[in-house]
Amino acid sequence: MGKDVTNLGEQTVDREYLQMEHISKRFGGIQALDDVFFSCRRGEAHVLIGENGAGKSTIIKILCGVVARDTGDILIDGKKVEINSALDADDNHIAAVFQELSLIQELSVAENIFLGHEITGRMGRINFKAMYSEADRFLQEIGIHINSRELVKDLSLCQKQMVEIAKALYKKPEILLLDEATSALGEEEVEWLFEKIDQLTHQENKTVIFISHRMDELSRVADRATIFRDAHYITSFTWGDLTNEEIVAYISGKKDSGANVMKNHPSSDKVVLEIQNGAHGDDLHDINLKLREGEILGVAGLSGHGQVEMLHALFGHNPFDRGEMLVDGKPVRIRSERQALKNGIVLVPEDRKHEGLLLERPIHENITLMALDKLQKFGVIQGKKEREALAHSIEKLSIKAKDLNLTANSLSGGNQQKLVIAKALLTDVKILLLSDPTRGIDIGTKNEIYRLMHDLAQQGMSIIFLSTELSELILLCDRVVVFYEGSIVAELQGEDISEKNILAHAIGVAEDLAQDAPSDSDREGAQSDEK
Repeated sequence: MGKDVTNLGEQTVDREYLQMEHISKRFGGIQALDDVFFSCRRGEAHVLIGENGAGKSTIIKILCGVVARDTGDILIDGKKVEINSALDADDNHIAAVFQELSLIQELSVAENIFLGHEITGRMGRINFKAMYSEADRFLQEIGIHINSRELVKDLSLCQKQMVEIAKALYKKPEILLLDEATSALGEEEVEWLFEKIDQLTHQENKTVIFISHRMDELSRVADRATIFRDAHYITSFTWGDLTNEEIVAYISGKKDSGANVMKNHPSSDKVVLEIQNGAHGDDLHDINLKLREGEILGVAGLSGHGQVEMLHALFGHNPFDRGEMLVDGKPVRIRSERQALKNGIVLVPEDRKHEGLLLERPIHENITLMALDKLQKFGVIQGKKEREALAHSIEKLSIKAKDLNLTANSLSGGNQQKLVIAKALLTDVKILLLSDPTRGIDIGTKNEIYRLMHDLAQQGMSIIFLSTELSELILLCDRVVVFYEGSIVAELQGEDISEKNILAHAIGVAEDLAQDAPSDSDREGAQSDEK
């Protein structure tokens, strides 16, 4: 057992730079935080751990002035402060980066970085030349290679997240809040961010508060950690004092919440989807792929190498402009979402906030949005059918919602993702496209999604599963295709599905590694030498 943990409410205050005491927050009928204590020190990376809905993001939003607390006090360097707006957070040198991007799509990178703090000249006019020059200088200084004149809408999701981080760093915060900031980043960008966190905390004596559901990331950055569960503070500890099993027990309130999903091993050889020499512009080249009935087919690759574009092409967004696509052996042309749905193809997109949900609309509307034709008669929604469909979806996905009339943005990230999946499953789906469905999701909800995928495949549904977490592909898939520079460069099966093999193909060095590997004669020679 790890060392005894410390109750933050009993800690001495002289070591704590930031303190939050007796913090409570309620959203309608949902208690998001209940008399919570939290504190962290200068020069440390402090990670927040817990399932979706545990209260982590609410703490962060209160700290940066996005959400007003109902009760409690905030102290910085021993002095009580009021943080009721983003301006208050700025005044207290607090900056935040969220999983949900806050950038203005129609503005340039530089305009977003300086938003609200624009460089002005005579008569108060914005000095765009000076602003672009300063933005380019700063981006180069911190190691981000993006043109400051680019419009945000033209950037990839990964690049947008990097701009969001740059925007926060330009404020030179004393406290930097990172809420799932790595979820849209590639391997290279994640490594860059970790180096930046180390620099801020251990060289510049700043404080970083970091939220992630990936244990490998937490292990990489954490000095100390705090666990929340069901809107309550549970415990705090120095990283390394608790085992992973003990951490999971604190998170879940149970001894074991590990994944126990078996691979599906589909028995059918029926091909339900085939792409022959598919291509789109400069993004996709010579895509050849077969998907069998009841199969979970994994899709891997570094960010920006075409795997996301392929899923969107299958669903009618930026469709293939060359090649042939067959569903159940018959050629089809899919140029829109409507045509995809007609052929039983449904996408759960990677950006649930902006592409998967209508956040300001009620939960029940979001669930039934894609299946209204099945629930209506003569243009009128049939109440009984709708209630039955909603009840089935809530039970099947274990969606935690006290009132279906609440808006979708009242739910935790994990339950929002369940809404997107529930919406897809209410259609006549035969081929389910999942684009990084567990991004930013807690351990418990991940396991629920894994089991759901397994059950759906057992029932005959075919799934294409894109994941940025290699452990998920290894856990769930019998086949994995790997993308590199817009093409499928490898198809791995069975024991060949390993982290080493996937990464080697994803970075284009698989052939080099194969050449460097010792041959059988080399091994025999080495063995005889040893003798």
